[in-house]
Amino acid sequence: MHDIGQLSLVDPVAGGATALLPAAEQRRIALLGGAVVRRTGAGPAVAAVVERQADPYREQPLAARIVRTVNAYDDLCGEGVGGPLGALEQLRLGTGHDHQPQVVEALGRVLARGGLTPAGAG
Repeated sequence: MHDIGQLSLVDPVAGGATALLPAAEQRRIALLGGAVVRRTGAGPAVAAVVERQADPYREQPLAARIVRTVNAYDDLCGEGVGGPLGALEQLRLGTGHDHQPQVVEALGRVLARGGLTPAGAG
């Protein structure tokens, strides 16, 4: 769901790594994604989550904060930062600025239970 805006791009982002783009480009892609979701009939609440995932986290509803954090985790796992644990550490370093600390720690608990395999992993 977090990369659906790439359907509207002429040149999609390599590997779908939108979390590593400048904020303005992330926002543009998120708005495109919201427009795609609205056309699917999934409902305005779902479209709003997609659109708001690139907003500063303090301005986001909780669902968008979760999508933002999981998107960044997925992108970081693909960037060779030390696998899932390295990606989680990078997210922890961004808490308070880029990610809500409670969302990052909830992700850590999911990972500790063996959940959330990164895209492209086995």
